[in-house]
Amino acid sequence: MTGFAARLRKATMSEHRDAETRSFIARLMSGTVPAAGFAALTAQYLIVYRELETAALAMRDDPVAGDFADPALSRVAALESDLACLYGPDWAEHAEPTEATRRYAERLREFCYTSPAHFVAHHYVRYLGDLSGGQLVGRKVAATYGLGARGTAFYRFEQISDPKAYKTVYRARLDALDLPDSERDTLVAESQLAFTLNAAVFQELGTAYPEDLVAAA
Repeated sequence: MTGFAARLRKATMSEHRDAETRSFIARLMSGTVPAAGFAALTAQYLIVYRELETAALAMRDDPVAGDFADPALSRVAALESDLACLYGPDWAEHAEPTEATRRYAERLREFCYTSPAHFVAHHYVRYLGDLSGGQLVGRKVAATYGLGARGTAFYRFEQISDPKAYKTVYRARLDALDLPDSERDTLVAESQLAFTLNAAVFQELGTAYPEDLVAAA
């Protein structure tokens, strides 16, 4: 496999693996995170996606980044619906950022509204992950917490009928990016940082919801 998408995948492999194997996510998959921890993760995701999707609106007419700003990927409405299921009508009171989430959102706010390379980097890390490993996470948590379709809308892309085909097109867009080498280097470095920022959120949640609390009976 050659091309920029392959380069990006290889360059972020270590950071990606580190984020995925953080104890919080591993425990979430095995059912040893309390339901409150899963709800807290959903709340932190809402803060991140609100910022990223507001940036997408700002970048939708950009000649480089605009093709990535696809409304079919939008997660904010699904996350709000999930939080209403998980917390009830006062769910908005729970959508307060942890320190790591605040830093993540600030990074998005600082760069993703004006820099195509930064925007695409964070877009790639979040949405391609959601369309890949996120699908397995969604199925596991739905079963672990007995939620079924309720509270897990974030993990379902109702407007994308074939995620595998969508990812193929997405990678082709990455290969076709009209960016100078210096900006491609920026995109790679920012993607690595995005995984690190994401892992920091997991780290904080893992501390807040320690291992001796068990999610499933």
